[in-house]
Order: sequence, then C-alpha cells, then structure tokens
Amino acid sequence: MANKRNTPLGNFVKAWRNFNNKRELIAAKNLDDNATKMPMLRSQFIGMTFMAGFVILGLKAGYLTLFRPLDLARTSAQAEAMKQAPRADIIDRNGVLLATSLPSFSLYADPEKIWDAAETATAIRTVFPQLEQEDLIDKLASTKRFVWIKRRMTPQQKQEIWALGQPGLEFEEETKRVYPMGQVAGHMIGAINGEGRGIDGLERGLEGLLTTGDLSRQLKLSLDSRVQTIVEAELAEAATKYRANHGAAAIMDIRTGEIIAAASWPAIDPNRYGSFSDAARTNVFNSSLFEMGSTFKPFTFAVAIEDKLIDENSQFNVSAPMQIGDFAISDYHGTKSMLSAKEVLEYSSNIGTGLIARMVGAPRLISFFDSLGLLSKVNGEIMGAPRPRIPRKWGVSHTVTASYGQGLSVSPLAVLAAYGALANGGIYIKPTFIAKNGNSPTTGRRVISAETSRKIVSLLRAVVTSGTGQTAQADYYLVGGKTGTANKPLTKGAGYDASKRVSSFAGIFPANNPQYAFLFLLDEPQGIDGGAATANIVTGPSVSRIVTRVAPMLGVAPSRAILADNLPANNTNIAQNVAVLPPKTIANKTTPNIALGAR
Repeated sequence: MANKRNTPLGNFVKAWRNFNNKRELIAAKNLDDNATKMPMLRSQFIGMTFMAGFVILGLKAGYLTLFRPLDLARTSAQAEAMKQAPRADIIDRNGVLLATSLPSFSLYADPEKIWDAAETATAIRTVFPQLEQEDLIDKLASTKRFVWIKRRMTPQQKQEIWALGQPGLEFEEETKRVYPMGQVAGHMIGAINGEGRGIDGLERGLEGLLTTGDLSRQLKLSLDSRVQTIVEAELAEAATKYRANHGAAAIMDIRTGEIIAAASWPAIDPNRYGSFSDAARTNVFNSSLFEMGSTFKPFTFAVAIEDKLIDENSQFNVSAPMQIGDFAISDYHGTKSMLSAKEVLEYSSNIGTGLIARMVGAPRLISFFDSLGLLSKVNGEIMGAPRPRIPRKWGVSHTVTASYGQGLSVSPLAVLAAYGALANGGIYIKPTFIAKNGNSPTTGRRVISAETSRKIVSLLRAVVTSGTGQTAQADYYLVGGKTGTANKPLTKGAGYDASKRVSSFAGIFPANNPQYAFLFLLDEPQGIDGGAATANIVTGPSVSRIVTRVAPMLGVAPSRAILADNLPANNTNIAQNVAVLPPKTIANKTTPNIALGAR
C-alpha cells in the first residue's frame, strides 16, 4: 500500500485530532479529581468558619478583659444596692410627707481614663469643695476601673461636673432620700446610709415595712407633725433657757398606745445626718436611761391602792428622816409631821412614799414595776432601746429608794407608757409609732383595776392643783401629773452628785376624761441667776403651754370647771376598744431574776 502524503492540511487535521483527544482525557481526569476533592474542600470551609467564630469570641473576651472591666466593676460595686427594693414614703397620721425618695445622680470615675489625677481633683473641688484633694487624687490614680466620687448630687451639681469636660468622670442614676420637714421628728424618723439601708430611727427599725417594693403604699406613722412641732419648740426653748445637756418630751394616746409626738434635744436634721456628732444623734427619748426620781411615786401608790394597803386618807408620820442601814432618807419639801397619802404625793414626800413601799414589800413592788414595763427593755419600732439598769440584789434600801425613782434607771419611753396604764383604766398597752386602724382592737394587759386607775388620776390632778405641779396648770384643760427632781449618780464610785440632776414631769390630760399621757425631761438643767432647777420650775410651765396649744388640735374639749373635785366617778373615754390579755398569755413577762437581800 502506498504511503499517504504528508500535506500541510493533513498535518493540521492530524494535530487537531490529537489535541482534542488529549483535552478529553484531561477533562475526564479532572472530573475524577473533582469528585474526590469537593468533600474535602467543604470540610475545610466549615472548619475555617468555626475557627473564625472562636477567634471572634476570643477577641471579644480579650476586649472585655482589657478594655471593659468598668462595667463589671460597676456591677460588683452596685450589686448590693440593686438588691435593695425602693423605699416607701413615710407620712404622719394626717398625710403630711415626712420622708420620700427622689431621682438623683452619683458621680464615679474610671481612673484609667483620667489624664491628670491632680488636675481632675482640683476641678472636682470647684463643685465639691468639701472633698479632700489628697483623697480625690488617691481615688483618681487608683488601679481600679470604678471608684465613687460623690453620691447623690443635686441636678445643679451634676450639670456643673458635666461642664468641666473632664474625661473619666461618669454619672450613675440613683435615688436620694429626703426629709421635707427637716428636723421635725428627726431623731424618730432616722436616716439611711449610702447604700439605701436604714441606719437609725424608724428608717432602720421598720426597714422591712419600708422596702416591700410596693411604692404605692405609704407608711403612716402615729405622729402628728403639728403637735410634734409644738413639742419640739417648747423643749428647745426650755433646754436652751436652762442650759440643759439633753432633753426629751412626748405625748401618747393612752387609749391606743400611739405616740403622737416624741422629741429629743438637741434636734437633728436627717437631711444632714452625717454632719451631727454621735452625742447629738442620741435619741434621748428612746435610748437614754435616767433615774427618774419622784415621777415613780404614782407607781408605788398604784400597787398599794390596788392591794388595799392604803387609801388617800391613810396617815404617815414624816417628822423624822427614815433611817436604813448607814444612810437616812429625808424630804426635799419639808412640811408638817403627819401627812395623808394624798398629801404624801402632793408634797412629794420621800419618807412617806418609802413607808408605803415597805408596806408593799420588795417582791410585790418588783412584780408590779415589771408589769408596767419598767424592768425590761421596751421593744418598740426604734432600735437601740437599752435594758434598764436595776439592782442585782434588791434589799429594803432598794425597795425604798426605787419607790421614789432612785437606784434604777429607765428610759423616758418606758415611763410614758407606764403612765398610760395608770390613767386609761389600768391596761398596759405597748407604745407604737405606727398609726393604728381604728377598726382593729388594741391589745393590752390589765395591771390595775379601773377603780384604782380612777383614784390615781384623782391624785395626779391634786398634785397639779395643790402640790408640786401647780406650774403645769393649763387654761381650760385639766392636767394631772407628777414632778420629779433626781440627783444623778456619780460617774465614779457610789453616791450622787448634788450639783447634777434630772428634772422631769409626767402626767395625763384631760384629767376629767384621760386621753393622753405626756412626759417632759431636762438633763442637768441649770438654774437662772443661782436659782433652783427643780422640775416644777424648769418643766411645769412648758407642760402647761404644750397642753394649752395641742389639746384643741387633738380634739380635746375644754373643761368648764377647772377643779379637782369635779372629776367624774368613772372615766368615760378610756381603753374602750382594747383586747385585754391575762398575764399568763404575755410572752417573756416573767418577774426579773432579782435576788432579795436584807438591806
């Protein structure tokens, strides 16, 4: 066979066929390769996606660690405050606002963003000059990312700080507790701390009621701000006039135990609570103890009359001092040698009261004082009430001296509550600062009969009309009560300091239909121009003015006859809605464990 000729066209065709054959082979091979590689590529893509996600999360965590600890610090610093529920408003019995919470801003700093600590501190002090420069510098140069600078500023202060333009200064929205009535009932209402917790007064004692979270509910107190203002003014005037160290005054509704007014002097303003000393913040009415002196005598009379040991005409020889062991008991107001029981109280005879106490005896006197709440802590809504100081071993001498208010120390609150029991028909009602619902009965326990109560009220009235309490006579209202002037115990050793005394006046009004008990006390008053500072001088006139001014506010009708012998045979408006508990059902009311001694 002849060979074909190799022409140019033939060579081209041959080359083209060879190229196509190779391209088909390559394509087939590529198909095989793709079938193998595609799953591998998808796996690699998914893996890289997950890796990218982890990288992003890691970068975010690193950012938060390095650049955003401020938010974490803020959360830690404020966690406790955030747990606190908003505080309810406090109002008086007539709806007057006494405490409320308003929106406020607090200033904090992120020291890492502060350019110049000294410069920033100087700028801050243009708004808050009371802040110390060095303290500010220490805070602003701190390694922390969150430090408080000033809590709860006014809107004006916030604007002034913002206008400084200093980097690293920020604001946190909070609430600020304010007290619209200022110092009115300041000791009783108390205050809260920077974290919003109550630290004094009712703000502390009623923390649970105030932080329920229900801001639509207001806590209504038994206090009447009108009466409170008058009582505080009279107390301040007397304490200033007679240069007393401290003072207390109060009024209580003896039918319900509601405290209508309670004042402690010197006064404080809760809006500036931190600016007052510890001494000034002391609630004298609730937290101080005093040997009350002759204001205790009606208690001794009450148990003696209840046990039918005496009546108002019983006679006592007070011509000579009563000798007990190494000391003698004498009378400040020397009168005649023989006194009736009524005159013993009118003239405030220590000897006569001591003789009555010896008739009663130590066990019975101790038990009766305890039933009046005088030998145990008064567990009220204000925390800090102390336990009374009473003798560990109670002998004859203690029985006699305790009968006229020496040798044991109690709070003014305890004495006020005890006077309520003497005058309201004989029922001890626990005092309270919370307004009561008139539809629910008050719980109390009987300590004396209604008849004994009526007789004690008559004797208290006689003290004001004929005895040591005449300076407490009030226009148009019958006042009954008992003065008390007691020397204070020596701070070191036994005995009493004749130059220091507590002068007080406790009683009830109106005596023809008892509704309210009162107490007025000055600690270490000084006589004017060398004069005396006894209770009838330094407290009686104040009591007279208080009753005259507040009785109309309290709805007490004026009396047409201001005479002791016009008292009704039975009180008509006392303790009418009280559930009386028998003594055995009263928890923790056992007689104190006091040893009886020979003296």
